Amino acid sequence: MARRPPHSRPVPPPPPPEAPPAAELLRSPTTFFGRLRAVAPLAHRYAAPMLLTALLAGVLYALLMRPVVGTLSGQAHAAPAFAAQATNVFGTFFLTVVGAALMAGLGFLGAGREGRAAEVYGATFVLLPPAYALLAALLLVLPAPEMPALPPGHDLLAAQRESLRAVAVAPLTRVTLFAMGLGTLAQFALAYRGFRTLVGPSSRALLATLLPLLPVLALTALGLWPILAALK
Repeated sequence: MARRPPHSRPVPPPPPPEAPPAAELLRSPTTFFGRLRAVAPLAHRYAAPMLLTALLAGVLYALLMRPVVGTLSGQAHAAPAFAAQATNVFGTFFLTVVGAALMAGLGFLGAGREGRAAEVYGATFVLLPPAYALLAALLLVLPAPEMPALPPGHDLLAAQRESLRAVAVAPLTRVTLFAMGLGTLAQFALAYRGFRTLVGPSSRALLATLLPLLPVLALTALGLWPILAALK
């Protein structure tokens, strides 16, 4: 009598691949983008690093402007200190979010759906929070720039220009401006590596990197314009 073969248990399917955490981009960009290519697209997957960066950028700009706000607060026609600082935080937060939207939208135009520009650029924001948090801590603990004395009957606009000039020429302000610009350029360098992984070393990868570059740099300069203009 023939023996029946033993019942074979069904082999469970392998678990679906998981999206890499954004922090992995700091350790190995090649590994990060290779793992990202294996998972299903999700446009808002890396929204958290972008939102954290936007918030820290707002705080950082408000700390840069704090001596100016403190000098002008209480003067005639000047905004209250809290309102001025809240405007600085929200304005920079808003511009950073708009910049991220430009990256995602123009990157999509360059690389197409396969490029997953929203995820690529969203992940690159993980570079910035450590640097922004360190700069904010330095602005809190180090002495603020010395503000010019306001003579009796001073003109508010002239006083604002002089205060902005004192902030703009401070060494820590220059370091902050340099770090913000360098961080943005580093984002685009990492994004190019990501697009090369996702769509190959083609013109689409280069186009997805270059299309949003100038608009985002212009938007960054717009947010910092009061300080940049004072450097003239």
